[in-house]
Amino acid sequence: MKLLRLLGASFSMSLRRSVAFRINLVFDVLLAFAGLGTAVAAVLLVFTQADTLAGWSKAESLVLIGTYQLITALRGTFIDPNLSWFPETGVRNGKLDGYLLQPASSLFLASLSLSSPLALIQLVPGLGVLGWGIVSAERPPSVAGLLGWLLLVAAALVVTWALSVLLACLAFWASKLQLDVFYHSAWQLGRYPTDIFSRPLRLLLTYVFPMALIASVPSATLLRGPRWEVMVGGVAAAGFAALLAVTAWSAGLRRYTGATS
Repeated sequence: MKLLRLLGASFSMSLRRSVAFRINLVFDVLLAFAGLGTAVAAVLLVFTQADTLAGWSKAESLVLIGTYQLITALRGTFIDPNLSWFPETGVRNGKLDGYLLQPASSLFLASLSLSSPLALIQLVPGLGVLGWGIVSAERPPSVAGLLGWLLLVAAALVVTWALSVLLACLAFWASKLQLDVFYHSAWQLGRYPTDIFSRPLRLLLTYVFPMALIASVPSATLLRGPRWEVMVGGVAAAGFAALLAVTAWSAGLRRYTGATS
């Protein structure tokens, strides 16, 4: 409860700072609609020539894009403002030193204490595309499918946070190593069904860098119905990823000796 109150207070302060720059709101809206519009147009173009895309219907593909957009919006709001710059600001410039002196979890402060409320604007077009896909489906999603989708989206958010923490932890061992470009490039693959990729890349995106769990698995669950092995696997993957992130953070702190040392 303490961490939830801290998260709420941090979001409130970030929101007040964000609305002070209203012109940014206009540009964020334009960028959100432009980026999503490009992805939707590409999918619609494919379905002018084919009925399915690697076994995915047009409705399922739209649900996939909408789900991806929702998770991307939440990632851009709560995770990226903290961990994207951690190697430079946290380790090299010593911001982590201040976190370690605070009466709260250093991992929480380093990964979730800041937010970018304007990024939530991406939720609006994402929900629109998601609704479009659901309405276009041959049959509406079942209650079980909806609950499974919600559970797997929550698991995807945990995995997203854990991956960002693990990449940030590399700074404890190599402070000048930044893999943000690689991470952001791989993240873009999440808006496409993993079935369209070759088997080696599909295995990589499922078990090593689990982009399949980000959007493909929840989207398939929503319209095709839940499967118990997928649900259990998604929750287990989220738990394992979170445990790995906490372990890596603890190991990094034992190695960390301060920015000035």
